[in-house]
Amino acid sequence: MSDVVPIFLSSDDNYAPFVATTIASICDNTTSFVQIYVLDGGITDKNKEKITELKKQFYHFDVEFIEIDIEKEFGHIDFSHAQKYISLSTYSRFLIPNLKPNISKALYSDVDVIFLGNIADMYAENTDSYALAAVPDYYAQSVIFNKYKQAIGLDLKHSYFAAGNLLIDCEKWRKENILERLFEITKNVNENYKHNDQDVLNVAFENNYKQLPYRYCFCVANCVNTPEDTDIVIRHFNSPVKPWHLNPDTQTALMPHLKEFWKYARMTEFYDDLYQKTLDGEQQAQQLRKLRVINLASKVKL
Repeated sequence: MSDVVPIFLSSDDNYAPFVATTIASICDNTTSFVQIYVLDGGITDKNKEKITELKKQFYHFDVEFIEIDIEKEFGHIDFSHAQKYISLSTYSRFLIPNLKPNISKALYSDVDVIFLGNIADMYAENTDSYALAAVPDYYAQSVIFNKYKQAIGLDLKHSYFAAGNLLIDCEKWRKENILERLFEITKNVNENYKHNDQDVLNVAFENNYKQLPYRYCFCVANCVNTPEDTDIVIRHFNSPVKPWHLNPDTQTALMPHLKEFWKYARMTEFYDDLYQKTLDGEQQAQQLRKLRVINLASKVKL
């Protein structure tokens, strides 16, 4: 395994607390030195300082904020159809290999995640001859997802993957001008593209990526359909109901690893604010009802 693991995270200021929570979970489960690059879509200096405060607890990471002009890079994309909890800054992952030309391989992670295992395990995976390695979306492997594949022009044989956790062969990405290909696809984004940049990446890498085990992006559908899987490296809270909507004392089986999320949030300078913003009473009950519906909808037959 490499002594230095490069990983890119992406965030605007609203998601800054979850950058810190993600970093805390990475450092708590990894012994390798982790070089973190944050694709900065407008994080305030104050929140950057709060994120870097984690260095008082963990000494084996460094963080660099890379400012991204989201409107300049992606303002041409029709974002009117996007799901409300997704921001335009999510597209910035397209830029990763070109931002750091000296890096040959890198990880990318969304920040609505926590790491439960060693990040170096995923980094050590072989990409074989592919520019991208990713985890197939469990729900998307069901027959009922085929209609969606057809809507965005995907081959039904393509294993639609989750874009929240990626392993990128940066050298091959640059050599094959993948960024140019992605920008071409974004020109055709329309109301059929409900999953935004994830759809764009799937179109670009149709039947042409290395498949990784579910343990590197364990989502809602995995929890509902394969709850016995305990060898999880990354738990991705990919539904509209996020762990920060529920307070730390919530007793529910509807969101596995809720306690672990709050364990890592508590390590950050954002904890008090996050706790105060959690929903309580009837609002929280509404979120739990919504979560129950999401879990029921996630039960699939492959």
